[in-house]
Amino acid sequence: MPDKDLEIKRVSLRVDPITGDTYTKEIYNPEKPEKKKKESDAEEEGEEEEEEEEEEGIDEEGDEHMSELPTEVIERLVKRPEDLPSHVIENIKNYKSNLLPLLEDFMADHDQQYLVELDGNQPSPILFKQLLQRLHCFITRPAAVPIRLHDNEEEEIPEDIDTDELMRTLAPKEMVAPRFRWRRSRWLRHCPVALYEGNIVQGKPDLSVGFLDKLYCLSSPQAMEKFLKNPRPYLLPTQPRPPCKISVTGPHMSGKTTISHLLAQKYGAKVLDIERLVQPKIEEEKEKTLAKVREETTEHAIITVKTKLKEQQEAEELERAEREGDQTTDQGETTEVDTETEKGKGKKTEPAPVDVEGGRLEKPPEPPGEEKIEDPKEEADPGEPPITEEKTEVSQTPEASKRTVSPPTIDVDATHPEVVTLVEAALKEAENQSFSLSADVYIDIAEKAIQDTEKDLRKNATGPLCGGWILDNFPQTRDQWMVMVERGIVPDDAICLRDSSENGNFLVRRWYKYNKDQIEELIRLRKATEEAEKLHLAEEERVKREEMERQAAEEERKKREAERRKKIESGEISEGLSVQAELLDPLPPDGPELDSEREKRKEFEREWPAMQAMITGSTTIEPIQVEIEKRGEEEIFDELITSLEEKFKYHGWEYSGMDVDEEEEDLEASREAEDEEEEEEEDEDPNRSKKKPLGDVNHFCPVSMYERNVLWPGNPECSARYREKVYYLANDEAREKFLKNSQMYLPKKEPLKSPALRLLMLGPKGSGKSLHARYLANKLNIFHIDFRERLQEMIIAKTKKKIGPEYEEDKEEPEEEEEGNDDEEGANAEDVEPAAEDEDKKKEEEDEMEYTEEEEAIKSYLESDDPLPDELMTKILTDWWNTEPFKSTGFVLEGFPRTSDEAKYLAENGLYPDGAVLLNVEDMDVVGRLLPPKLDKWRVKRDKRLAKKNKKKEKAKKKRDAAIEKRRAELTKERDERRAERKAQKGEKDSDEEAEEGEEEEEEEVEEEEDIEAVLAEEFEEEEEEDEEEEELEEDAVDRLKNDLAEVYDNDTNRLADVQQTLEEALIPRIELEGGRKPHIVRYLLSKNLKPYVDFRHSRFERVYAISEKLATKMLRVGYKQPSRFGKWDPVQMKDGECIQPMQGPGYSTYPAIYRGHIYYFASHDNRDMFIQDPMSYLKQPSPKPVVPIRIAVIGPPKSGKTTMATRFAETYGLMRLSLGEAIRQVMLNQPKSTLAMAINSYMVRGQTIPDELTIQALETTLLDMRCQTRGVVFDGFPMSKRQIDLMTQKSIIPIRIVELEIDSKETMVRGTKDRHSPNRAYPVHDSAQILAIKLSNYLREIGEVRKWYKEQHKNFVNMNGNRSKWWVWHQLLDVARKGVSQIQLYLQRVADGKASSVADMCITPQEFEVRLGDFGQYCPVNLANKGELIDCSVNPTLEFAAEFRGHYYKMAGQEELEEFLHEPEKYVPPLAPVKLPARHLLPRQITGVQAKAMFPKPIEIQGYCPVTYLDGKCRYEAIIQGDRELVVLYRDNLYYFENEKKLKKFMRLPEKYWNLTLPHKLPPKKEPIAVTNIPMLGFMEQTVATSINKALTAVGSLKPKYPFLSVTRSSQIYFAYHLKAYNPKSSEYVRKKYKQKLMRFEETCELIKYLGNNMTVKYKDPKARPIDFDFKLNQFMALKGIEPTPT
Repeated sequence: MPDKDLEIKRVSLRVDPITGDTYTKEIYNPEKPEKKKKESDAEEEGEEEEEEEEEEGIDEEGDEHMSELPTEVIERLVKRPEDLPSHVIENIKNYKSNLLPLLEDFMADHDQQYLVELDGNQPSPILFKQLLQRLHCFITRPAAVPIRLHDNEEEEIPEDIDTDELMRTLAPKEMVAPRFRWRRSRWLRHCPVALYEGNIVQGKPDLSVGFLDKLYCLSSPQAMEKFLKNPRPYLLPTQPRPPCKISVTGPHMSGKTTISHLLAQKYGAKVLDIERLVQPKIEEEKEKTLAKVREETTEHAIITVKTKLKEQQEAEELERAEREGDQTTDQGETTEVDTETEKGKGKKTEPAPVDVEGGRLEKPPEPPGEEKIEDPKEEADPGEPPITEEKTEVSQTPEASKRTVSPPTIDVDATHPEVVTLVEAALKEAENQSFSLSADVYIDIAEKAIQDTEKDLRKNATGPLCGGWILDNFPQTRDQWMVMVERGIVPDDAICLRDSSENGNFLVRRWYKYNKDQIEELIRLRKATEEAEKLHLAEEERVKREEMERQAAEEERKKREAERRKKIESGEISEGLSVQAELLDPLPPDGPELDSEREKRKEFEREWPAMQAMITGSTTIEPIQVEIEKRGEEEIFDELITSLEEKFKYHGWEYSGMDVDEEEEDLEASREAEDEEEEEEEDEDPNRSKKKPLGDVNHFCPVSMYERNVLWPGNPECSARYREKVYYLANDEAREKFLKNSQMYLPKKEPLKSPALRLLMLGPKGSGKSLHARYLANKLNIFHIDFRERLQEMIIAKTKKKIGPEYEEDKEEPEEEEEGNDDEEGANAEDVEPAAEDEDKKKEEEDEMEYTEEEEAIKSYLESDDPLPDELMTKILTDWWNTEPFKSTGFVLEGFPRTSDEAKYLAENGLYPDGAVLLNVEDMDVVGRLLPPKLDKWRVKRDKRLAKKNKKKEKAKKKRDAAIEKRRAELTKERDERRAERKAQKGEKDSDEEAEEGEEEEEEEVEEEEDIEAVLAEEFEEEEEEDEEEEELEEDAVDRLKNDLAEVYDNDTNRLADVQQTLEEALIPRIELEGGRKPHIVRYLLSKNLKPYVDFRHSRFERVYAISEKLATKMLRVGYKQPSRFGKWDPVQMKDGECIQPMQGPGYSTYPAIYRGHIYYFASHDNRDMFIQDPMSYLKQPSPKPVVPIRIAVIGPPKSGKTTMATRFAETYGLMRLSLGEAIRQVMLNQPKSTLAMAINSYMVRGQTIPDELTIQALETTLLDMRCQTRGVVFDGFPMSKRQIDLMTQKSIIPIRIVELEIDSKETMVRGTKDRHSPNRAYPVHDSAQILAIKLSNYLREIGEVRKWYKEQHKNFVNMNGNRSKWWVWHQLLDVARKGVSQIQLYLQRVADGKASSVADMCITPQEFEVRLGDFGQYCPVNLANKGELIDCSVNPTLEFAAEFRGHYYKMAGQEELEEFLHEPEKYVPPLAPVKLPARHLLPRQITGVQAKAMFPKPIEIQGYCPVTYLDGKCRYEAIIQGDRELVVLYRDNLYYFENEKKLKKFMRLPEKYWNLTLPHKLPPKKEPIAVTNIPMLGFMEQTVATSINKALTAVGSLKPKYPFLSVTRSSQIYFAYHLKAYNPKSSEYVRKKYKQKLMRFEETCELIKYLGNNMTVKYKDPKARPIDFDFKLNQFMALKGIEPTPT
């Protein structure tokens, strides 16, 4: 706020002297706004009505503050002295000089994103509204306020109402919205305030409150007041917890003390051992009793001793009298007196019973060694001396009285030995008596100890006020408990440790184990005493026996005693002990010691029922009885903790009709409340509705998931509620387990993990099950299991082949045995017989093969589809669900179940898959897939059959031919034999006869030949072809196969329908796909449908509930739900890389949802749906980075589209579009009374241009608008001059990116013309061509400096092609803005986390960078630490490798060093930096040769030789090289020359290595320069013109010039001369330019020859057919004839 405005505001302040309230002028003297009369203004108001309605609450608050004050208040307002102008000015001056610097330092150290800057010229309500807008950008949690649930006007709820009914009654009261009732807390109806203070008190229904979606019942108005003031202390962990008022009792040796101390350690309590605390009181009472006994016994002992002494005197007197008197006469009397005297001697004096506090001794102590005289008179009057009676007896004899002489007085006092003996004996016996105190005394001591313990608790201001004590083995009697009830110090819990073992043997063993030595010692002493008594009696009986027999008996006794002791010491036990007892601790031997211990236990068991009845009858406490037999301390302790904390745990309950009614009521109310009711899917199951409050395992059974790791869909008919969520259980048994211990079956610290994927692949034969199952298995890396193939594997060891109908068709038909000819049969007889034997053996083995019942069942299943027995299916299937590796990997099970019975088996045995994939196909598709391979098989079989037939025919023919030949041979042989006979007969006949016979023979031979053929024909008649079965035609086979496939398809389809229905009844998800489509399409659909089971598997149990934006706002305001860690960021957009916060507020819809008690916001409905499907994926990303408002400038020439882009930024992301004119208008509109507005108005009134100073000041004021600070700002068309840049830089107004849209001048004019003729233009604008030209020239004149400044100073200038489409420009511009915002967010995040962050492209000015440089200045700390090198990074003016750490800047040498610094910055900065930067005067500094000369007469070190070359050359003579006089470094006030730049940089990095060198005595001669004119011609030319000549000759050789009508030599000479003159470094720029132009014209002229040669032809060309410039160049060529180029 400007000082002048602050001064005016302060001066105008007024104060109410009564209330002390301060009022500004806007409040006590407001200006009434003028009424708007124009219709346009009314329309604008109508457009803003929606925004005003949504901000009604804040506006009303502002109206309250801005409302007019009453007249009486205005009249009494006064002005304070400190508000006088002089005081105000002085006050402002003091503030700026004293307090402001401190505040600026504090703000500089503070996190900049949490600094909120406001415009003090705005009214207070607007400032408050802007502050709220700024706070909404952060992820803040609104303060939750408790809500009272009971209205005084409502009907009171009785206090004795059942807890469950009370919770149901209170849940819908003041509920935020339907379906969102108040939930039960762990306190239930216990008062959290009382519990925090250490008391368990039931809350009252009329004092119930709702807080953070849970309800609580308070016990008193005071507790209600405390809770409403700040409920969190009473609800934070470790609450709720027992206040630890516990009583622990039990029989002897039951572990009471151990358990008490374990509980005390758990709850931080103190164990109160009342028996120990009572001991001082008992000792005190014992001392009093002993003192009283001492006093009474002393008095009585004195009387007794006196009596005894008197009796002795009387006896002596009587003896003298007897001696003096007649012995015969007085004998009877003397005897009587002696008898009485003896009786007197035998009497003892008993002290009276003494009453003590807390009880009465059972009997008075008796002196040892004397027997009690049972005299009724003494019992009636024990205090009367017994001597009186004796005197009475003596006086009855007159003669004796006459002879008795009064004895002398005897003095007996307490010091008398006999008196002392009697008193000590009485005291000793009194000490052995048991002392007991009354119940009141015990309770007094216990109450005092409890008060002291609670007093120590109260020392902790934040701790409980009561509790924290544990009574160890107290109270023990009903009287004590009754007194505790009367005193009001009853514990909250009573624990009783019980031993239910037989006869209490468990505790007896424990007692014997821990007291074994003492017990054995007592047993030994007892036995020794008994033995001694027996020996004593035996000795009395054997008094008269001989001494030798007595000694022998004594030795025998000692021997037996020794053996007995050995047995005792060895720990031997009786033979009757059970095996179980031997395994446990041994029982002690029977005896009085054991009887005493058992008696203690029996006494406790007798007293406990009465004690339990007293506890339950007098209080509401139900004793916790814990069985200790065969249990360890930890197990007992855990059970006790569970029992103690049971009342403060969540408990589930069976889902009942009341719950159903509540849900239906909420759903109905929610439908009525929703403005736009969402259409529910028709097929949606109401039990799995999106609005159903299902638990942490969704609709699956949590018990089955925990115990069997199976996704068993729960039965809605068997459900339960836990923490107001519904859980579906598999059966009643599972529900009982869940209700008994719900927490065990639910996730605790992290979400539940799904088991491995299990799928069923079902479909008819030919649907592609195997193909797609293998694809899924390979893709998901799970097992593929073919059920039928698995069965085949189980029996193939015996069958030796696969069986089933599908494999019967593949069997080859057995070849028929063929009959061979006789020769073949004879030849192969040996081979055929073994083969036949092998076949017979195989058949016998198959017949003899015995199958087990399981194998028979499998065989029947595969061959005839008989059902498998349940035992076999259990054996096969359960391993896939319960054993590794299937359990953790998952599988795809193909071909099972095939029938509804098999599906029912899966459901009944809990073998649930994730889903079943059903491939539906048409019969034609199946036929089309299965027919071709079957037809191919049929063709192969047909061909084989035909080949077999032909082969058989050929073999038969061969066999017949062979038989014919054989028969012919036989017949021929017979014929020849006949002929031979005839020849033999012929030799005996004449010649004539021979001739005749010859003719006959010839005829006979012919006949015989004919006979042979006839015989053969007759014997081997042509065999008629057997009637063979007609071969099946291919068309018939196709029809048959189609029918078979159709039949199989129908069977499979029918079975699949039954299976599908069974799966539906079992609630197993089904995925139906059209399997008749192409495989890649089916795979795509399969992957898409399996996405919820695979990609979203980790979110399988998650539930997200969509709600309306209005409801989300109400929930957050009330505190019913909390915002997520994403705040108003969209998690889906964040995962996609969005770094700009989505728009909020009026006109921008958001789509919230509830997930695990938090509310998430989404920018679109689709984003919310994506989150609902898979929330876990979006929650794994890090929290959003700080909100960074965009600050970008779009500049460019006129009509480049900068305003269009700026406007779109404002519309899309809610940025404020600011031009300089807009900034001025904002100031004039919002702050018309400010000094800035008045100054601007003064220029506007005069029609003058507003200076840039006021314009930038108006811009600075406008940037304080909260929209600029929350969403950002886009500068439209500025800065446009260096002056504006300077003013903006002074005000620290630096855009993160300056984007220049570049278009050419022509495009500017074209766009201007289009705009002028646009039909959308409503009114004329000053954008004529002349104005555009002026604007463009001004832009081009100023933009150079703007571009140069931002590129050099901030490196944030971006050039962008504005000629492209507006969509391309928009996306490019958006990418630039996002990158800038993301970079700043990363910077803020790392700085806030205390890490180092890169500052590249952060718009840091060089001056700011210099001010905040770290300890290493411009030197790289990484190289200095790692290599010890001084690398000066100031040579790089950019901040590309700069970083910030702990508020300081550091520069690195490169990207690698920057990454090392960002990874571990503490390693490279003090105090952990291993090397510090040397002092400034010890740093090397490069200077020029002129500066070195100015330092004359300072000498050059090592005589001007290069130190780096010398040292790196190992100080050899050859390494002594003179340095360059222009490469000079000043180090440690010494000058060094270097050979080259590289050596200089090396010295700058490691000066300590090279600075202190010493040259040898012998140095190389110095090189003196020689004048060029003094060297020979060749050397002169080499040193001067050699380079130019080489370049010119190279150019001539490359071009090969030929000038028209000149020779090549002459042309080359002229070109060579031109080149030398054009590139002569000694010539002026004008001369070189002139000859370069001549050289270029010479080259163009030389090109004429080439051009004409390429275009001239032998034949004449019409001028129209020639090139356009041919004639011109030809004339130019001809004109050059006889003209030579001029050399100058």
